[in-house]
Order: sequence, then structure tokens, then C-alpha cells
Amino acid sequence: MADEEAEQDRCAQSATSAAIVALRERLQELATALKDSPDTSEQSASQYCQDFCQTLVEYAGRWRIEQEPLPLVEVYTVALLSYARAAPSLSPQCENVSLVLERLTLSCVELLLSLPEQVPVALWEEFQSSVQVAHGLLQENGISQLKMLYAVAQEKGVWSHATLRGIFSKETPETETVNEFLALEGPVLLEMRAKHLIKENQLEKAALLAKACSEYPGFEGKGHFKQTYLVCLCATLAQEPLMQEISKVDCRDALEMICNLESDEDEKGALCLCSAFLKRQLLQGDMYCAWELTLFWSKLLKRLEPSVQAFLDRCRQMSLLSKTVYHILFLIKVIQSEMEEVGLPVCIELCIRALQMESDDSANTKATICKTILCLLPSDLEVKRACQLTEFLLEPTVDSYYAVETLYNEPDQKFEEESLPVPNSLRCELLLVFKTQWPFDPEFWDWKTLKRHCLALMGEEASIVSSIDELNDSENPEGAEDEELIKGHEVYKDQAESFWDTTNELNEMEDEKKKKREIKKLREKGFISARFRNWQAYMQYCVLCDKEFLGHRIVRHAQTHVKDGIYSCPICAETFDMKDVLVPHVASHVKQSCKERLAAMKTRDIEQSASSSADDTPSHLPGHVKVKHSVESMLNLALGHAQESEHNIAFKTELPDDVQQAFPLPCPDGSGSQSSVNTHSSDPIQPELGNSSASSILHDPTREQSRSFPAGWLPFSCDAPAFARSSPSIILFPYEHVHY
Repeated sequence: MADEEAEQDRCAQSATSAAIVALRERLQELATALKDSPDTSEQSASQYCQDFCQTLVEYAGRWRIEQEPLPLVEVYTVALLSYARAAPSLSPQCENVSLVLERLTLSCVELLLSLPEQVPVALWEEFQSSVQVAHGLLQENGISQLKMLYAVAQEKGVWSHATLRGIFSKETPETETVNEFLALEGPVLLEMRAKHLIKENQLEKAALLAKACSEYPGFEGKGHFKQTYLVCLCATLAQEPLMQEISKVDCRDALEMICNLESDEDEKGALCLCSAFLKRQLLQGDMYCAWELTLFWSKLLKRLEPSVQAFLDRCRQMSLLSKTVYHILFLIKVIQSEMEEVGLPVCIELCIRALQMESDDSANTKATICKTILCLLPSDLEVKRACQLTEFLLEPTVDSYYAVETLYNEPDQKFEEESLPVPNSLRCELLLVFKTQWPFDPEFWDWKTLKRHCLALMGEEASIVSSIDELNDSENPEGAEDEELIKGHEVYKDQAESFWDTTNELNEMEDEKKKKREIKKLREKGFISARFRNWQAYMQYCVLCDKEFLGHRIVRHAQTHVKDGIYSCPICAETFDMKDVLVPHVASHVKQSCKERLAAMKTRDIEQSASSSADDTPSHLPGHVKVKHSVESMLNLALGHAQESEHNIAFKTELPDDVQQAFPLPCPDGSGSQSSVNTHSSDPIQPELGNSSASSILHDPTREQSRSFPAGWLPFSCDAPAFARSSPSIILFPYEHVHY
């Protein structure tokens, strides 16, 4: 057996020797052809470089570097020496001359770095002598590209330099000695050494060498030693030391390092470095470059982790490190982008975690989460209601109220658990988290109960909603009123027993119709109320069916204009393929138009106030508005409805002397009547109701005496007409007779 192995070795050596001799002869023929070529020097040099490379590839391809690296050393030794001897005949104008020598040098260095530590002495000495001769010949022709290989050949082995061994052994040689060694080898050779160490999984040595190179001032701006050092740290150090080290690096520089690693096809190193910097941002709650890092991390992870479950698990782990809601939103975005519907349950899990997190800007962040959930589960009505109610409770506005009303007026859905986009247990967990954010639990409430609680949270804006609802109810056509009258007759079948009840109901219906006609006449004459102003601001017109709707009710109406699956906007007639796109589009129309109308009304009121102050205003009564129309008509109108309930109305105006004498008004302090009105405010006429009922104030002398009114306002008790009772902010003055 031993004899057979020895025989095989002798055969292999003789075959190698024969191949090397043949290579030497072939390269000699190429050099002779170069000298005798009739072509120009540049053409002959280009042809020589091409033939040289083909010959080298042919002979070097007979051995594999992982199995038989030593024969390849002999091949490269012969090739270097042959090329150096042919250099005097090579034209420097030919680009391939320097390019071939550079590639030959790098290939030879890569081969030497992969050699085992024990190299035959004879082979290494032959290599050293050949490199020295080749380097001398090339320098005579002004070519110094063999300097790097010459530096390697000075020692007894590739890794035998004393300073290099000192760096690896953590002996920290003197700085000057280290700098001399680094300058001698150069950044290219040192970077190749570091990459080879990483390839051989000697990360600690690679980190030490890369750190020494990154701290050397002569390599500033050369090589990627810092990123190599950080990549090695990510694979060797524990979490806390790693965070301390990378905290010194700016995230913009980190992104550049990641891009460099990815362009070098080192995706594993790029992912390792990106994960480290992303974790740092998550732990510190820092938003700087957080989205870029999250995006790069997801792309690299998707390439290296083809398993969907592994990808989602890594996203869950990252979310557990997040300190801010926005980091979780970034993770949701990349999951949706990479996994789509498969990652939907994980996205909902992250939303639940985000809702439970505390934030300095809690209202805005929670509203953002609600909008995200609406996008993730657009067909789940119960979840949509919960999201919209949460947004309303965070900021109770008229727009958010009508959005809640629209959803709660839709018919309830019946889901089968098999058809749900997410597990029902996860959906229930989401709804429970929403309920922890609410001041009440409306699970078993109808819309009227929920509406009452919502209006109680809206403050002054609740009057706008109430006014719009009352106007909407009061604007039924007279035909509908007649139908209600007929229905009222049909309710009672026994006329003998229900005669008086029917008579009273008919009288009430007639009074209601009379009140509505009075309101219409007053509007025609110029009377305007706060409810009418709200009607003007929030009324929307459907161009498709020629109907009017108040506020966000047109959003629900818009969903009726659908034909062949195409929805049409009732305001601008634009068409949409999906209802989920139509609804926010129409809502934006409503919001923008109401905002513009309210702003225009406010501007007009300011202009009217300014003009009324300058138009025939007595100098001793600044800001006073003249009313030429007699107030007696309003008082007679009020006295004509004595059967209505009393209201305490505060308004400021100028009363004629005869009216003041006929109807003396009590002073605010309760000391008799007030014979004159002192108006010192520059505000326009702006009457308002007291917060308490009129009867409680009139019959409570203590409260009446303690009640104070601003300067220029008169407490006036009267039997208000029906239209005055319909709104708490009615304005009692003839609009058409006010001069501005």
C-alpha cells in the first residue's frame, strides 16, 4: 500500500514537472513572436497579453487551489518571470500591459495567502528569487506594480512577519513599528489579508488587523477597514460591548458601509452590520436613519432567509426591542411589502403592541396606528368602528364624529371564522386593547346612546352637530308632513275612545307646520340663526341626483352611486373602482369645503364688524350697531307665544326710548329698572343664551343677584318664539335691517 502511494506521488510530481516545462516553452515562444512581430508595437503588445492570459488559464486550470496549491505556485512563478523578461518589448501605450500585470499580481497574492503554514523551503526560495528578479526587470522599465508581491516575498512565509504576529497575539507592538509594517504592505494587501481571515473564520485576528489599519493615519480614506472591523465585532462581541463600539459611528456612514458590503456580494456581512445598527436605533428610540436601516435589513434578510416563518420571527424579535411606535410602523411596512397577506397576522400583533406603548405624542401616534389598522383590515366593520371611535375620542371634532356615525349606521356584518383575514383570537385581542383606551364600553349600546356620550365629549362643537341634525329633521317636504298626518289618523281605529287624543295630535302637527312656516318667513326677511349658519357651512350638494345633504351624510349617500362596480363621487363626479378609495375622497371634499366656508364666514363677520363701527356710529358708543327696525315687532312676536317655555336671553342692541319706558328692564344688580343701555364693547351683535334655564334664574333670587353680565349686555326675560327655542345660540335681530 505504501509503495503504491509513493508511486502515485512520483507520477504526480513528474506530471507537474512536465507541465511546468511545457508552460515555460510556450511562454518563450510567445516572447519570441512578440519580438519578431511585423505589427506595430501597440498591436503586438495587445496580442501578446491576450495569448499570455489564455496560456496561463489553460495550465493553471489543471489544479484546484483548495486541493493542490503548490503546483500553482510554480505556475505563477514561471509566468511572472516570463512576463518580466518580455516587458522591454511591450509598448507602454497598450492598456493591457499594466492590466495583465496587476491581475497576475493579485491572483498570485491570493494564492499565497491560502497556502498552508508549512511550505517546502526549496519552493519558497525559488519563488523569492524569481520575484526579486522580476521586480528588478520591471523597475528598469519604469513598472512598479510588483511592489506588493515583492513585500510578501521578503519574509520566510506569508504570515511570518514579526509585527503581524505581534498584532495577532495582542502584544500591542510599538506604534511606530506597526505603522512601518502597514506602510510597507499597503492597503490592498492588508485588506486581502483581512478578507482571507474572515473567510477562514478567524474573526478575532481579522478584527485586530482591521482595527490597526483603521487607526493608521496613512490609510485615511483608503480601504474599508472600519467596516471590516465592525463586521468582525458583530460576529464576536456580546451585545453591550458591540453597542458601545458602534455608538461611535454615524448611521450615514453605516449605511455606506452596508452598501459597500452588498456591492462586494458580502450579503451576510451586510446583514450582520445592518442588524447591529438597527438594534442600536431601536434600543435608543432614535429615529435617525431608522427607516433606511429597516428597509435595508428587510431586503437583506429576505435574500438570506427564504423561509417566510423565519422572516416573520426575526421581525417579531426586532419589534420587542422597539421603544417607539414609529419603529414598529416601519416593521409593519416592510412586512406588508415583503410578505403581503401572509404577514397580516404579525402586522396586527405589532399594532397591538404599538397601542399598548406609551408615547410623548400619544394622541397623534395612536391615531396613526388606527389609520394603519384601517388599511390592514378594510373589510372588518367592527374593527373599523373601533378605530374610528378611538380617533374621535382622541380628538372629538365634527368630522371625526360624522365618520363614527357613518360606520355605526351601516348594517352589522356576520363573519364566519374561516373567512377572517386574521385569527379570531387575535381580532378579539385587538378589540380588547381598543376598549382599554376608551372612557366607556359601548359594546351593547345602540347608536343613540353612543351618540349622547360622544356629544357630551365635544364641548361647544356639539351644538353644531345638534343644529345640523335638527335642520335636517325640520326640512322634510310638506308632502311628507301630510303623510304623517294621514298616518296619525290611521293609528287610532276606535274614534270614540281616541277623539281627544287625535284632536291634540292634529293640533300639535298644525303648530309644528306653523312654526316651520314662520322660520321660513323669517329667513326670507333676513333673520339668521346659528343653526342656519351651520347649515350654510355644512350643506353638500350631489351633482349626480340633484339632492342636498348635511355634513358627512353625503359620504354614505355616495356609496349608492355605483354602476357595474364603478363608484362616482357625488361632488366632483370622479369615478373609482373601490369603495375604500371613494369614501376618503368624498370625506376630504366635505372637510375642505366646510373649512373654506367657515373661513369665509369668519372673514365676512370681521369685515362687517369693522364697517359697522365706522358707519354712523356715535363717538361715545364705539362698536355700536344701529338697528333702524323697531324692536316692538320682535317683542310682540315674543308676547304672542306666551304658551312657550321661558328662556333667559342676553343680547345687546339699542332700544328706542319709548320701548324702554313701556318695557322697563331690571338692572344686573337687581336694583330696579334700567333706563339706558351702556354699550362699551366693540364686538358685533352677538347674543347668547345663559347656561341655565330661564325659570331657574327667574325664581332663584340668590342666583339672579349673583349673576353678572359683561358690560353692554342686558338680561331679558321673555316668552321666546318656537324658532328661538330650537337652538341654544339663536340670534334675535332682523338681518336685512342691520347697516354695516
